[in-house]
This record gives sequence, structure tokens and C-alpha cells, in this order.
Amino acid sequence: MWEPDEGYYIGSAVSMETQKNYLVPMLGEEEIFLDKPPMVYWGVLGGLKLFGQSEFAARFFSGLCFFLTILVIFALEFSISGRFNNAFWATVIYATMVVPFIAANFVTPDTPLTLFATLSMLCFWQSIRPNGSKRGLWIVLLAMAVGLGFLTKGPAALIPCGAMFVYLMIQKQIKRFFYNPWIIVAAVAFAAVGLSWYIYISWKLPDAIAYFFDNMIWGRLASDKYQRNPGPTGALIYLPVILLGTMPWSILWYRSNRGLGTFFNTRIWKEVFSDSSKTLLACWILIPLIVLCMASSKLGLYALPIFPAMALATVRLLPTEKQSSAVEESKSPVVLPPKPTFVLAWISVLLFVRIALGMIPTWHDDRRLWQELKPHLPMGQYEIVTIDKRASGLWFYGVQEVENITRRANPYPTFIPTENIESEIIDMGQDDYPHLFLIQNNKHLSSITNRLSETNWTIEEIPLKHGRWLLLCMPNPIPGSDKPLSFSFEISPQKDMIDCTEEVFR
Repeated sequence: MWEPDEGYYIGSAVSMETQKNYLVPMLGEEEIFLDKPPMVYWGVLGGLKLFGQSEFAARFFSGLCFFLTILVIFALEFSISGRFNNAFWATVIYATMVVPFIAANFVTPDTPLTLFATLSMLCFWQSIRPNGSKRGLWIVLLAMAVGLGFLTKGPAALIPCGAMFVYLMIQKQIKRFFYNPWIIVAAVAFAAVGLSWYIYISWKLPDAIAYFFDNMIWGRLASDKYQRNPGPTGALIYLPVILLGTMPWSILWYRSNRGLGTFFNTRIWKEVFSDSSKTLLACWILIPLIVLCMASSKLGLYALPIFPAMALATVRLLPTEKQSSAVEESKSPVVLPPKPTFVLAWISVLLFVRIALGMIPTWHDDRRLWQELKPHLPMGQYEIVTIDKRASGLWFYGVQEVENITRRANPYPTFIPTENIESEIIDMGQDDYPHLFLIQNNKHLSSITNRLSETNWTIEEIPLKHGRWLLLCMPNPIPGSDKPLSFSFEISPQKDMIDCTEEVFR
């Protein structure tokens, strides 16, 4: 499990299961974690219930969403072009792009959001395409898909809807689309799917409304308090994500006479706007990208929902066969497949990179951290306290209690404010069990050790890998106290012996 993202989401899912509370996300017994809606937590829990307690099971939902996105891309391209060959290669292009492939191997809300954004585009296209049928039903399905996206990552699911609205403006179909009795049914469906959880949480936790507004709207669009590459220069983060994250297929953007070289060609844009499917793809790529660049909060994976559109656009840059008849000309040209050896070689590279990422030693790896900590864990009750750098993924591996505190004057905004070391020391005075402080580097080691040494606890400094330090704080018996000592026993069937550890009993 990789920190910080997988630690948040998988740790919350494990806490949900431990407490049997599947509506209020928690990190442990005390911290209410409302940074994201519960879809990703439910997905993790579904994988754990299907396949047991394993890292594969925890990531199963992300992989499933990636696979389902591929199927939706196939259905959308087949609906647009009418060509099985074109649809097949559109899915291959998306599945072998760097960013979508790597993102599918980690637990974040971005891969599920991409699924629901792509599904909503399929429903939208079916509701507005020429000679389409059952438009009302597709509009309702569109609203439900957006609702599922809203349950995955909040208002971010509405960004593709902006692309849909611009498309309707260009095609002069706004009145036709919205002047439909099914719109009312669609609004009810969206509210039932996408808003019901927010309504419940806001009723259960009245302060949640203000937090949702700050965390998902104001804090992401205008405020720089979340420190996610704010300012105009922060938008540069999307340049390598798009140009390198679409490799190797972005090579076609430069080689084709219909690629990036035609971006400022007015004749090409007239051709785009005369073709409804090309207009949709252009809006799907450009409108969300403009919104992402203007927002104050910017991260590379925020652009993931536009990658299906780039895959659909890229398949149109592949070489095509000549038309053989008038019937064939009524459909899109048949794309010629790339060389199979090239595709297989690239898939091998992606798999190698994925395996290599799991083998690189890094402080982000909670499994290695857990293996380091186990020999130092005392028997009986204990608490691990991380300072500034979370290790929430330890919940997945069976740790008893993990709490995060901070030294920062302006910590990351969470629904439950992060405590500082002073309040933690006060809590320690009420707890007569060991506390293990986990420090990322030795920059603040001495100041933290000095502060903890003011208590009546024994402190042992233990160096760990990647510059980490573990401060093992053990409570000392109160002088003159007549409180008895308790002993905890662990029976080891392998050794057929009893290990006895003396502990202070409060």
C-alpha cells in the first residue's frame, strides 16, 4: 500500500469494516474522513469481501473500473464509427497509454471517476446522435452515470457536463435536449444516486456542509489553501501528463497531417464543427482541460477523465484503408492496425514498469514499513503516532491504532482538525500504554525527543530505513504507587512455551 493516497482510501475502508459503519468514512475510531465520497471505499470493501485480505483484493475495484472503461470506449467508438476494427483499436490505445494503465494499479478515485465520465459521454451521445432512439431513457442513464461520478469525487464529475453543454450550444440543440419531460426524471435520478449520501452526512454531521463546500468547490477552484500547484504556472503540470502520459500513441499527433500541426488551421476546425462526433471529442478534451488549468487545485491525475477522449481522437489518426463501395463510404474509414510486434513490445514495457515500481524501495511503501515496525511493537495495547507524514495504510496490515499529528502552523485542512504534539502529550498523560512516534527524517528529531522527555516516560530512539526514526515511549511506574503490575501472556504453539511481558497497569 502506497502513501499517501492508498493509505487514506484503504485505511478508511478497513475502518468502515471494523466499525460496521458503511456510510461515515473513518480513519480509526476517532477521525472522520470526509475528503472523498464513499464510492472508492465501498469498492475496496467489495474486493476484500470477494477475495479476502490481500493487496490484489484492495485494488480489484480500480482494475475493474479500468476494464469497464475499456468496454465503454469500445461501445462509444462503435456507436460513432460503426466499425469493429476502429472500436477495437480505440480500446487498445487507451489501455496501453501510460497514465491510465499506471493509475489503474493504484487505489484513487480517478480511475472510477473516469469510468463514470466515459459512461456519461456514451449515454449523452446516444441521446443526441442522429437517428437515435429512446433518447429519454439515455438521458436518465446519463444522469445516473453523473450521479455515480458525484458519489466518487463530488463536483469533479460535473466537469464533463460542461463539455456536453458547450457541444449543445455549438450544435444549437440546447432547447431540443432540455425541453424533454424525461429531464425531470433524470434530475430525480441524479439526486437519488449522487446526492443522497451528502444529504445523509449533512444531517448526521451538520458541519459537513461547510466542509464539503470548502473541500470540493471553493478550496479546489479558488482558494490555494490545499496547495495543489496553485497559480497559472501550476497548469504546466498537465503538459507532461498529456504528452508523455499518452505515449506511445501521442507520436501520431506529430506524424499525422491531421495532428497537432492543424490546431490553428481554421479549415480543419470548420471540418470538426461540421461533424457531430468530432465536435463532441473536441469539447470533451478542451473544456475540461480549460477548467482544470483555471482551477487553483491541480494534480496530474485530475486530467485522467479526458484520456478516453484522446484515445478516440487518436484512433482517427491511424492510417486507413481506401473505401471500396458506396455502402462502405457511409461509415467511417477502416483504420489499419499498428504492427503487432510494436504493440506487444509496448505492453511488455508497461508490465515491466509496473513490476519494477513495486520493487523500488521507498518510504511510501506501507508493507515494508509494517515489516520494519513489527519487531518493535510491544505486546498488549499500543498506539502509533505519525508526525506530518501519514502512514494510514498500516490499518490494512493489522496495526492497533494509528494517529496523525502535525508540527505545521497551517496543516492540511481535514474535517477533524489535526492535533499537534502538545495535545498528544496531554492525551499520553491519560494513557498508560506505549506510544510509538514515527518521524520521517531527523530534521526535527531532537526537538520532538526533548519535548517528549519532559514527560515521565522512557524514550528509546530506533533508526529505520529511508531516514525514518521511531521513538518508542514507554510509561514508567509512578514512584510510591501501590497499583499492581499486570502480566500479559502469549502462548506460542511452535515453541510450546509462554512469553511473559511486564506492563504497567493503570
